[in-house]
Amino acid sequence: MLSKTGPAGICALVLCGLCFGQGRPPIRSRGAASGRGTIPASNNTKGVYATSRGVVKSISKALLTVSVDEDHEIKFRLTRKTKFSLQDKEGAHDIKSSALESGQTVSVDAETALDGSFEAARVVVEMSSPKIW
Repeated sequence: MLSKTGPAGICALVLCGLCFGQGRPPIRSRGAASGRGTIPASNNTKGVYATSRGVVKSISKALLTVSVDEDHEIKFRLTRKTKFSLQDKEGAHDIKSSALESGQTVSVDAETALDGSFEAARVVVEMSSPKIW
């Protein structure tokens, strides 16, 4: 039978055998997964926040909307972990979320949630310094 197929048939048979041999059995290990091909734990990025600065457009119990310029605004989800503070000449002081009002300048440290939304970790109200002309 091999004499009828010729060299092309033999090459196809060898090629199939080589391709089949490329697959590797899964690596079995005890304990935590580590080594090649593992994805780092998502908690490695804890404490890394993007900071946005702007003016409070609106605030509710669960959502803070900040205008970052004339054309753009960012919505931040507020959680029980969100910290609020007031920054003045004497330093930062903890405040309640109810102290925030529209028109105040704020800096928001936020992280991206799994659904792509922004979750506020810290909101700092910046006291405007009086302008001296």
